[in-house]
Amino acid sequence: MYFAKAPPALANQVSSRYILFVMSIPEIRPRIQKSLSDAISRLSSAFMELSSLVKSSNASPEVQKSVDRIFRLVMELHRSISGDVNAALDEHEKLTARIEQLNEERRRLEVLYTAGISFSSETEMRSLMTMAIDTVVRELGADEGFIVLVDEQGEPTEIVAKGIDPEADPVAKEMSMSVIKNTIVSAEPTQRPDTDADISSKNSIMRLGITAALCVPLVLERKVRGAVYLDRRNKNNPFVETDLVFLLSFASQIVCGLETSGEISRLQQTLLTEATMKFSDLRKEFPCGSIIGSSRKLFDVLKVCSKIAPTDASVIILGENGTGKDLLAHTIHENSVRHGKPLVTINCSAIPHDLLESELFGYESGAFTGATKTKPGRLEAADGGTVFLDEIAEMSMNLQAKLLRVIQTKEIERLGGTQSKRIDVRFIAATNRNIGEMIEKGTFREDLYYRLKVIELTMPPLRERREDIVELATFFIGKLAPPSKAFKLSDEALGILEQYAWPGNIRELENVIHRSVVLTKDSTIEVSDLPPELVEQSSEQPSVAMGRSLLDAETEFRKLYIIKTLKQAGSASEAAKQLGINRTHFYRLLSQLEIEY
Repeated sequence: MYFAKAPPALANQVSSRYILFVMSIPEIRPRIQKSLSDAISRLSSAFMELSSLVKSSNASPEVQKSVDRIFRLVMELHRSISGDVNAALDEHEKLTARIEQLNEERRRLEVLYTAGISFSSETEMRSLMTMAIDTVVRELGADEGFIVLVDEQGEPTEIVAKGIDPEADPVAKEMSMSVIKNTIVSAEPTQRPDTDADISSKNSIMRLGITAALCVPLVLERKVRGAVYLDRRNKNNPFVETDLVFLLSFASQIVCGLETSGEISRLQQTLLTEATMKFSDLRKEFPCGSIIGSSRKLFDVLKVCSKIAPTDASVIILGENGTGKDLLAHTIHENSVRHGKPLVTINCSAIPHDLLESELFGYESGAFTGATKTKPGRLEAADGGTVFLDEIAEMSMNLQAKLLRVIQTKEIERLGGTQSKRIDVRFIAATNRNIGEMIEKGTFREDLYYRLKVIELTMPPLRERREDIVELATFFIGKLAPPSKAFKLSDEALGILEQYAWPGNIRELENVIHRSVVLTKDSTIEVSDLPPELVEQSSEQPSVAMGRSLLDAETEFRKLYIIKTLKQAGSASEAAKQLGINRTHFYRLLSQLEIEY
């Protein structure tokens, strides 16, 4: 409003003065003082000229006195304005400093808040400590810093340093550790220089060039678990009270992060231990010694088997040739209530179609040419036990209909017979064919499929359980090698086996091991003892199967590499050491990648 009413020149002048006022105080003060000094100088000159003019014009003494009185009032006004301006500038300077202090405190609170979020999301303890010391050294302008964790006896277990190599400067390390130990023992913050500190401590600090040191304890559940230490080597920059307050708050955030990291680490180890125990427990309650391996996919299949084995539910087992479908069927039978009864296996692809019906149902004497006597069928022979129909997809549609009736009625009728006979059998079927496609093409009965598919299991191909290759190869070497000679695989040969795609699955692996045992010249199976075509294909193709996303391929490679390192190292701690990671991170990887150990 004032600028709107004022003349343009005056408004511009006042505006420039206002802009000047919002400048920094060190810039404003001399300019205002100079302006006031110039103004009073001009007024003084004007009053001197006026006084001379009054005297020369023979004005009365009262006029002269009035001029002098006005001059004195102006000077008093100048002094008053100067004092008020200086007081206002001083107050403004104080407010500015306070605002800067509040802004710095707000910034530090934001740092604390951000650090709290970062620490709570960082589950690897050493990474958390590194992040913490980097942050606090930067925020408090320290030259050096340590975060030290100690055990129950107060001995250091983890040390992370910033700005110093503790091993390269043992004197500085010893001095810093003495301050840290005092802090841990007292469970109170330590600040140097300190009037209460002993002379020797002060002298030691000064000899190292340290002019300020600050150390606060890390307290978790009323126990000191470590300390944060900082020092400065600039005598003009000591630590102040706000630095101590910030470091105490920051230490609380570190403690929360360490607590979260420790809890996650303990939980991961517990989960891993439980997973490992589950596999061993599963094999105890569900004996399956003929099925070799410890992969997660195999575990999932066996876990389902352990639940359905005691029942009479029909089972269909899917999977490629050579994956061990027949072994799984035998294992289910051996763990069922029928384990003392017969397990009758019928390979539907090995028996001609025109003979399969008589094999299944049997026949009466005279039922067809050559049937000179009565013969019970395989279904009848399995009474009280289990029938395993291997390669059931090769069965004719006509025979599928008759098998469906048997499953529904539990009755059979021999060829040429007139009477039905009840049987008590459990059906397990297996195939390497895509039943869904066969149903769509009309080559397999959908109703039979659903009768058999009370439980459906899929045996994974060997390429999807590469972590089992070492165990399987070792088993086959022990099985096929002469008792008088012990064989083993070289690392290079094992690498080839792990890279190969195994289209023939476990059966092909067994044949390769058998060949290698026969051809090897000594007790170690080398690459030269493996089939040339296998070596050639393994070298041409990546160790991870194609057709996967990059993330899946990376995950599989990491899994295979960790498994190989783990088996070579013999222990989790040694494997973690070889991989260059700590045990917490290693256990987390085992859990994430579902590696049983």
